[in-house]
Amino acid sequence: MNPGFVGAAEMLAVPRAAGLASERIDGKRCVWCAGPASMDLGPRLSVIDGVLQRWEPRGCRSCVRREAGRVYDIHVTTCARCSHRDYCPDREALARLAGERVQ
Repeated sequence: MNPGFVGAAEMLAVPRAAGLASERIDGKRCVWCAGPASMDLGPRLSVIDGVLQRWEPRGCRSCVRREAGRVYDIHVTTCARCSHRDYCPDREALARLAGERVQ
């Protein structure tokens, strides 16, 4: 991962923007649970109302940690470096975002 290119939060999948309430699209509410949002997830491009739009979803700490843990679990089993215990920067960034200790 190049920190100037993408951050760990940008590696997290978010729900499709189509059909989400405007507060969740605008980043006022967590994109997953609709609770108060506190963490930026980076810009996304999605088709909203038939038009390609940039949006900046946000998440609550609990949902971001849960999703980061889910993505971390997938990453360490599918990344060529991580699956051979030659851990990569993406693994470390996802672990930190999930609130786990990096070993």
